[in-house]
Amino acid sequence: METLAQRLRYARERMGLSQSELARRTGLRPQAIQFIEAGRVQRPRNLLDLAQVLAVNPEWLLFGRGAVEAGVRESATAYDMQGDGLSAEAAGVGRLWMALPVDQQAAIKEVLQALARKRH
Repeated sequence: METLAQRLRYARERMGLSQSELARRTGLRPQAIQFIEAGRVQRPRNLLDLAQVLAVNPEWLLFGRGAVEAGVRESATAYDMQGDGLSAEAAGVGRLWMALPVDQQAAIKEVLQALARKRH
């Protein structure tokens, strides 16, 4: 699979999810999933949410590199996407994020979402 669109569709269908159900589970609009699968979105903001719901490796989903399965945590350096548009600070936060257990990631995600809602 050469594109994000192909990999997303494969992972979604593998989980038996419709585009609408994937959207609901990730907090996105169904149109967002449609746009990604149509190849109109190359770098979705909610990539980590998509990967988590689909139980796939975020690096595989975005770039097609690494193992498909999320399973065992890879080294944090596998998620250093600094050369792909993230600042050094954002890449550092990503490495810290990947070192956290899933329950702590969920708690932090809730806090970040609450802060983002307050901002609007």
